Amino acid sequence: MATKSNTANERKTSQDLENKYRLPTESKNQWDLRKRFLENYWDKYDEDRLLCLAQCYVNMRCLGCKYSKSLDSLIEELAKEIE
Repeated sequence: MATKSNTANERKTSQDLENKYRLPTESKNQWDLRKRFLENYWDKYDEDRLLCLAQCYVNMRCLGCKYSKSLDSLIEELAKEIE
């Protein structure tokens, strides 16, 4: 399913991202990882897909979660650009 990526006009500042997307239960470390992911891939994925991928990334890094091989591979590939 093709998704429309966010545009440069929709790019959010760090404070905008925090105000809109930071979860009240997120630690600073979790938020910093997720924010970096969101900032790096903002214009490559639509908002819903990006939020899901970013959460999976944090879950894998902070909580040791495992996902399907295809999702794990995608997250690992995307992580190379931000780690």
